[in-house]
Amino acid sequence: MRVLWLFGNGLDISLGLKTSYYDFYQFLLTLEVKGLISENNIIYKQLKHDFEHNKQDLWSDYELRLGNLTNQISEEDITRFTDDKIEIDLLLNDYLKSEEQKLNIDKDKVYEILTNSFSEIVNCSRRIDNDIVIKLIESNYNSNFYFKAISFNYTKTVSLLWSEELKELKNFRIKDYPNTDHSCLLENPFYLHGTLDDGEMIIGVNDTSQIINSKLKDNEELGDVLIKTNLLNNAGQLHFEEFCNIVSNSSIICLYGLSIGKTDSRYWKYLKYRMIDTSAILIIYHYRKDFTANHIAQKNRIIKEVKNNFYLNSNATDNEIKNIRNRIIVEINHQLFINE
Repeated sequence: MRVLWLFGNGLDISLGLKTSYYDFYQFLLTLEVKGLISENNIIYKQLKHDFEHNKQDLWSDYELRLGNLTNQISEEDITRFTDDKIEIDLLLNDYLKSEEQKLNIDKDKVYEILTNSFSEIVNCSRRIDNDIVIKLIESNYNSNFYFKAISFNYTKTVSLLWSEELKELKNFRIKDYPNTDHSCLLENPFYLHGTLDDGEMIIGVNDTSQIINSKLKDNEELGDVLIKTNLLNNAGQLHFEEFCNIVSNSSIICLYGLSIGKTDSRYWKYLKYRMIDTSAILIIYHYRKDFTANHIAQKNRIIKEVKNNFYLNSNATDNEIKNIRNRIIVEINHQLFINE
């Protein structure tokens, strides 16, 4: 039985790294002072303007904002825009490398972080959700459990946790059962959007519909720097195909530190297809700043909001929603992968 973890930037942040786009913006400001980035870079110029005018929420989905910026350029500006995006991408690479070097966790601590976090799969806040997970696990309790990680990040954080030295999590069980003889094994992590070292970082929008300037939607030069499908195809590593293969063989799929945004709709659609007419479960670990569950209705409102966001960005039909909704679990501010 495979338990798949999909990780976003929230994983790096939970481990103490300053990898938000706000942190990156602060880094760019220091570069401007040193004359290491042009204030006329189209993307940086707009980023700076928005932050200075308290419009930083426009960048809550950085990639979607890039698509919106195309409305400010003409066909004559495309080469400049692509060059500016490449410059920002490479500076992001430099910044994340500097943050990545700050992370150092010993083997014993890694084991503790993993086992504590994995055990939380059967510690959902609502009993009705927990029973769904336990029922699925019990149907596979004599099988080995394989833990797979797909990183949407570029840092090596996942490789540090899914350590070569910890191929098997000895003496660990997701849940203890009598007469059970199974192992908990770590599979090699997979970097969906490339890494900081392979020159294949994938940063962009999901498709042409997210390029706001209708006159530029079919421009090949722009698409090759801005559309994820183009970037993945040009990298030639068959990453989307590998993603689909991993998902199709996973029984429990956990999302942690991911926003489930529009720019990754292609992936959410495939997660949806995996769940339709199967027993597969999706657990979304959702972070909500300053949330306190003082009332059932408050918590339920957020659960519905997160589920509806998944339905929207996976293009789920009413029939598909009916099929999968009872196997989508939303956990709010569930503490996982904490390095204390």
